[in-house]
Parts: sequence; C-alpha cells; structure tokens
Amino acid sequence: MLKLIASAELIASIVVDLSDEKLYLYNQNREHVPTMLVSTGAAANPTGRGEVYSKHRSIYLHGAPWQEAGGLSFGVPRSHGCVRVPSPHVRWLYENTPMGTPVTIQS
Repeated sequence: MLKLIASAELIASIVVDLSDEKLYLYNQNREHVPTMLVSTGAAANPTGRGEVYSKHRSIYLHGAPWQEAGGLSFGVPRSHGCVRVPSPHVRWLYENTPMGTPVTIQS
C-alpha cells in the first residue's frame, strides 16, 4: 500500500501538471507531499485545463490496469483526455481524498 502521508492527514488539493505528467499532492498546511507519475491526454485527445470538484471512482482520475499490463509506463501522454494513475496510487488517492477536494489541471 502506498504511504505518501500520515493516514490521519488528508489531501487538501491535487495539481496535475501536463508539462511533466505528474500529480502533485498538498496537505491542509499547503505543504507539498510526494508526487506520482500519471498519463494525461494524448495530442489527439488533450486533457482539459481548469478545476474539478467532484469525486467519482471512474471519471477523470482513474487507474489504468491495461496500461500497466501492457508494460506501458506512466509519465507519457497517452489517454483519451482523462488522467491515468497507477492502480495502487489511485486506490490510495480515493481513500485519502475527501469529497470536494479541488483538482487543478495546469500546463
């Protein structure tokens, strides 16, 4: 199981940076906690920029077991516009990110 921050400390904001294909996590004190590689939209299907405030298991941020099974690395734009997160990390994110947490997509 991924241990990015103490279990009692929830994620306060998430930033996905399209320029480096990374997801940055911040705690309630606005301190940066470890990052993770993701795969965002390929050139034909770019990931939109802006903010997202909903929490659904399979919309926008989700795991990509087919990408992992195919041996395709993260950190490369290859999705259809969503943000693909390694499977163990996406489960941890869902369990440690409260409803309404802002997700900012930037380049």
